[in-house]
Amino acid sequence: MKSYLQVTIATIFASSLMINCHANHQELTDTTTPKSISSTVNSATSTSAASQNNESFSRGKFIGHWKGKISVSENQSIEFVFNIENSEKGLMATLDVPSQNQFGLQFDSVSQTEKEITLLLSAAGIRYEGTLENNAIKGTYQQGSFSAPVDLVKTQVKVTRQAKPQDPSPTPRYTVEQVSFANEKEGHMLAGTLFVPQRPFTHTAIILSGSGPTQRDGDIVGHKLYAVLADLLTKKGIAVLRFDDRGVGESDGEYATATSEDFANDANAALNFLKHHEPVASSKIGYIGHSEGSLIAAIALANKKSTSADFFISLAGPGTTGGEVLIDQSYLIQKMRGVPSSELEKDDKLQRKLIQAISQDYSNEDIKALMSAADIPASQQDAQLSQLTSVWMQYFIKTDPKTYLQKLSLPVFAVHGAKDLQVPVRQNIDGFMQSINKQWLTYKIYPNLNHLLQPADKGLPEEYAAISTTLSPEVVEDISLWLAQQ
Repeated sequence: MKSYLQVTIATIFASSLMINCHANHQELTDTTTPKSISSTVNSATSTSAASQNNESFSRGKFIGHWKGKISVSENQSIEFVFNIENSEKGLMATLDVPSQNQFGLQFDSVSQTEKEITLLLSAAGIRYEGTLENNAIKGTYQQGSFSAPVDLVKTQVKVTRQAKPQDPSPTPRYTVEQVSFANEKEGHMLAGTLFVPQRPFTHTAIILSGSGPTQRDGDIVGHKLYAVLADLLTKKGIAVLRFDDRGVGESDGEYATATSEDFANDANAALNFLKHHEPVASSKIGYIGHSEGSLIAAIALANKKSTSADFFISLAGPGTTGGEVLIDQSYLIQKMRGVPSSELEKDDKLQRKLIQAISQDYSNEDIKALMSAADIPASQQDAQLSQLTSVWMQYFIKTDPKTYLQKLSLPVFAVHGAKDLQVPVRQNIDGFMQSINKQWLTYKIYPNLNHLLQPADKGLPEEYAAISTTLSPEVVEDISLWLAQQ
């Protein structure tokens, strides 16, 4: 889960994305009048060949690594690289943000003319349009209502992701199956990876990702959180399915307009699929939800009318409303960063007013008036308003997980790190304890773990990338032992 109220470009790049890239192709039409069938064929062939040669030549000018910089404020900027390459379908492009350990975020659309190029990353609402001028690309970056000029220059240096100690082996000692399944309620396909132990097993877990467009590996600031979780659990004899969010990676559907309730429909589609998929159909099947994924699991379980899951594991999941989570998150992170108490109190009041405004459906004009009263520059207000009033954000702020948790009657294991500053432990674990019958609930708080369940110093998000451990082995061991008892 990302920090949403402090809206900067940094939050845009903090999302983990892996989008299929499909080049837009222009249809070429021969407008000459044919004299005969044979001459028409010859003309079309020569025209097509010439067009292809011209297109190939102009396309080649864009191929390479292009470095750019986005200015967030007078004192802050973020460097990134667009990697543009050729393929059978046309140009493809990925985004690297080395300072945040983000690599290979794939644009889903790349269109190009002789001197102009447009790149789209639809799930995050990102668009870049540029024109080739003197071996540079001069253009504009857009994300929601935010817009900034960004010029790109070619670089020969390709920075790559550094492997982490817990990264899965490319030759694992378990079965790896690429799968796809349908969300029949909404009519789209979802794609994922299923790990299956090569020895007898009794449980299968479905990983549900946290907030932001996320692909199955859970790429977060250089870590592959969900790939590591799946790998470690499968080594302990637990089958695991993880899948790309709708509209992300190889999954179909629309991400930008989806809420946690929509993602819960995808979760139940995954459950229905596994209930009929060998060799896991006869095992006990349940959810492991991380951060917002925990809320998604609770909604899926509470709304399920037919086949139900057998267990639910919450990793750093919310037990209070999204609005309360965001208020607490903002306060604690800034306090840990050393923000003076006077500024902290002022910001906290603003956050509470903004959350209340969203909860009570204030008009956009009234929300901007609150921002103006708090001396937020007019140039920043539209970007903040765009995020605060998005369909997903409104649903998240207003939704109380306890509404769904209190409907559950299955084994639940709630895991939380005491150094979690994004979904603070005490009030959120309390939400589980208040809502779920004691006969069903087991919980454990780990003193030194952060929101990603890494061993941490302060628990600040900026620490995540520098921590070599992707996921605490103790958490995986406890999940395995708990499942063995169910």
